[in-house]
Amino acid sequence: MAEGNVATPFLEMRSFVREESEVFASETLTPALGSPFVSVYELDGHAEYLDPEQEAYSTLVQELYDEEFDEALFELMVEARGLHEEHMVSSAQSVEGERLLNQHFNQLIREVENSVTAFEREFGAREASSLSEAELDSFAERYSPSTTLSPELENFFGKWKKKLVGLAKKAGKFAMKIGLGPVLNKIKALIKPLLNKVLQMAIGKLPEAVRPAAQQLADRIFNRTPKTSDDSAAASSPDASAADAGSAVQAAAGASVTEIQQEFDQQLANLFMASDEVDMELEVARVRNGDREQAVPVYSDLDQARERFVNELQQLKEGEDPAPYIQNFLPAVLPALRLGIKLIGRDKVVGFLANLLAKLITKLIGPEAAPALSRAIVDAGLKLMTLEVSSQDEARAAASSVAATVEETVRRVSALPDYVLDNQELLEGFALEAFEQAAAANLPPILSEAVYGERPDLLESRSAKTCWIMLPLRRRKRYKKCGRTFKVRISPYTADEIESFEGPLADYLQDQLGVEEGAEVEAEVSLYETLPGTTLPDIAREESEMPGMGATGTKGAAQFHPLTPKAAGLLLGEPRMGRNTPPGSDRQNVGVGQRLYRLAIAGKRQLTTPGTDGRPHLRRHGGIRVALDCPKDEIRIRVFLSEVKAQRLAVRVRRQSHPGAVAAGFQKYVGRRLGAIIRGERLSRIRLIQPGLTPGDAHGAALKRLPAEVLAALTARLQECVVTAFAEFVKGQSQQLMTAVEDTADGITLKFTILRPAGLQQLGKALLPGGQAAGLADAIQSGSKPDVRVEVHPGHKHD
Repeated sequence: MAEGNVATPFLEMRSFVREESEVFASETLTPALGSPFVSVYELDGHAEYLDPEQEAYSTLVQELYDEEFDEALFELMVEARGLHEEHMVSSAQSVEGERLLNQHFNQLIREVENSVTAFEREFGAREASSLSEAELDSFAERYSPSTTLSPELENFFGKWKKKLVGLAKKAGKFAMKIGLGPVLNKIKALIKPLLNKVLQMAIGKLPEAVRPAAQQLADRIFNRTPKTSDDSAAASSPDASAADAGSAVQAAAGASVTEIQQEFDQQLANLFMASDEVDMELEVARVRNGDREQAVPVYSDLDQARERFVNELQQLKEGEDPAPYIQNFLPAVLPALRLGIKLIGRDKVVGFLANLLAKLITKLIGPEAAPALSRAIVDAGLKLMTLEVSSQDEARAAASSVAATVEETVRRVSALPDYVLDNQELLEGFALEAFEQAAAANLPPILSEAVYGERPDLLESRSAKTCWIMLPLRRRKRYKKCGRTFKVRISPYTADEIESFEGPLADYLQDQLGVEEGAEVEAEVSLYETLPGTTLPDIAREESEMPGMGATGTKGAAQFHPLTPKAAGLLLGEPRMGRNTPPGSDRQNVGVGQRLYRLAIAGKRQLTTPGTDGRPHLRRHGGIRVALDCPKDEIRIRVFLSEVKAQRLAVRVRRQSHPGAVAAGFQKYVGRRLGAIIRGERLSRIRLIQPGLTPGDAHGAALKRLPAEVLAALTARLQECVVTAFAEFVKGQSQQLMTAVEDTADGITLKFTILRPAGLQQLGKALLPGGQAAGLADAIQSGSKPDVRVEVHPGHKHD
């Protein structure tokens, strides 16, 4: 294979500008094909003047969110996807699989609707404010479905009852103009659309773009005229920030379960705050109409287009131009990316990109070039992934790697800011760089050592035996796998430095695998990369036969950790193989192109504990959740200590260790997690309750608007309050702590309620669009010490 110019080894020309007279004009975007459940709505100003009804409505939407219901929705989606995948061998069976899936879940829909009917019969005639929490909880505990449900459906049903009870509790706090009975009656009509969204998410379909429901919340709060579809499309197309320009990782186009719950909460609030039954009927009609919107199989369309593109590359004749095939492939890639909508409507950019990529891959495909690439892929890992490698597998692997390079290049280009996309010269340079980065990520070393000596950036790994292979070879899978596994020795110091989704890797090793504190372990590390439409349970299900992958579904998902540059450097000695995680990434929401690793440790399996349903459940990760509740003028911080951490704490308390010494260890645990949460790095761990915030902002995004000194001041003050209160609690109420630890529940939850903290009201206003943060850091730091209530509960508790 020719080496070409060292400066741009994939292209033997200094420039690929077509004609100087051709310029890229800014083009109007077509309606978005991204997430149908957008987590933000657009605000033209800030919510400085809300009347009491608007304020109550906004607050109700934020308070209805339930993190446990998120977990239930996700587990339901995982089960639905698993059932559907069993019927995905052919397109005909896929249709049959969808029918069987709907039939299976119709039972759950009926039972959930029946529970609302029973709730209405029991409490519908009474004033919501007269209902006590005790009688609501008691009724929910007694009520059971009329038929036997599968464990996964039963789990969702239990979380639904808690959600329903929470609705009734909150209804009593807000001025309902219509009785509880009529509202409950209308809630039944929302159940099927809610569960349909989960099923559509499971089978990889996205509804056609419509005006986001979140926009309607903004219209309701601010009495605005609804925007046109063109306005909404433009507003919902976020620009990539400079830090994300050309990033290989971005959020998927599909909705997350959190966004689905947010939309559902808005629908519930519309019913609770309706002025009459006509308003409620209109809301139900709107939801039903939305449920009838045609859904598009975005991810399966991409699967089929990718398969077709790979076959076309395999059959390419010598000297044949691949541009037409790339041109046909790109339209399937863009809808599967959240930022892909930026390229939809920019036909000149897409055409330019197809022609450029055609020139760049000509040295890699065709009868003469492909065999060399095929052999390199086999040597770089394909042999390690399968016992038999046929000539057909070799040829397909080469075409798949080229297709993966093209797809990642498009993903990187779609993340470029508008000023690059609309400037011909800038786009030329950035697109070439995007291709070279994608080639380094997806192709084995195919150039000479001299080229790599001058251009080390064209290699991700120093090893010639490292290559990411896009699966399937024989069946459809939505992820890549590195053909090389790594044998590593992990010291306790290394494990403590590497961050996973919930905290340091050390916590996973100790809390979920039972590794002794301070012990070194030897592990085999497998590496994965996501494609559009994948979830961690998908990978766990497909890899269930691999060593150490005994668990599948959500249990199997707990075995994966983000392969960040730091993790790749410390574990593998290959930092360039890692990728930064997108904001808000967690085990339920992984980005497209995100890299992950899994550890297989001899003799170690994930620890389980008996659940209330009698089945074994995976031990929970420790972690922290924060709620800044401006209407109540309080901050709630829940610290969940895993069973291992709780038992260690109990040992120290039994030994009557000095409270200050016990608090020092607690401070270390809280400190490293709290700072990341307040900085907005773990969006799923924080809630901001402030009238006027968008749904996305209420889940932590608004924190990014605050200056760094404000976030630092808030972190320091919260840490001071929590650690001081913990020391006093251990000193004066250690018996309560011991009672919780000795309970059979998994772990303990410490709940800290900080009452009337200094600066919170000012902080709430600063969080709103257009809010001012001047003097806020001083206000937080200089205020008097607030009162802090401490509670301890066995097991995992939520608000």
